[in-house]
Amino acid sequence: MPPKAVFNRDDIISTAFEIVKKSGFRDFSTRKIADELRSSTAPVYSYFSSMDDLKEKVLERAENLMLEYTMRPYTKSVFLNMGTGLVLFAQENRELFRALLLESGETRSFLEKFIDALTNELYKDDLVSLLPAKERKEVMNRMAIFTHGFASLLCVGLIDEVSKNAAIKTMYNMGRDVIDIALKKAGINERFTA
Repeated sequence: MPPKAVFNRDDIISTAFEIVKKSGFRDFSTRKIADELRSSTAPVYSYFSSMDDLKEKVLERAENLMLEYTMRPYTKSVFLNMGTGLVLFAQENRELFRALLLESGETRSFLEKFIDALTNELYKDDLVSLLPAKERKEVMNRMAIFTHGFASLLCVGLIDEVSKNAAIKTMYNMGRDVIDIALKKAGINERFTA
């Protein structure tokens, strides 16, 4: 008899995360996770009271990865980086994007937390931080609608894959228009550049 494999909670979460990353929640089962670990289902059940508990941990890990993408410095503009990061995350992690934003029952609460985190990051953008809070929120909402749409279309294959530079250019063009209108509305004589 081969030696008993020893797994910890994080090993199980990591394995479940990789399964969801490859095929979404379609293959998310105790048996599939155990097969990947070359184990029985017992380790999974010993660390998680339910598959919903494990699913929540997988979604948290996916959220953190998506947030990491949005915080990367693709350009000098924090604002532009956030949109570019979300688009690239959707393109490079289609199943995770689907699981988080298109299929999850927890999408609303996740998006609220995500938008709050990104809104706080806007204070670091030299130009956007000049806007009054109301206009900053309006800019965030408009860009969220555009970015989510762009990312969703990439994710489901209705838009061909884009390079990082093409994603930046698309986000820059839309962001420039939205921010310049907000700046003008607020009476600030600046223009968006990155």
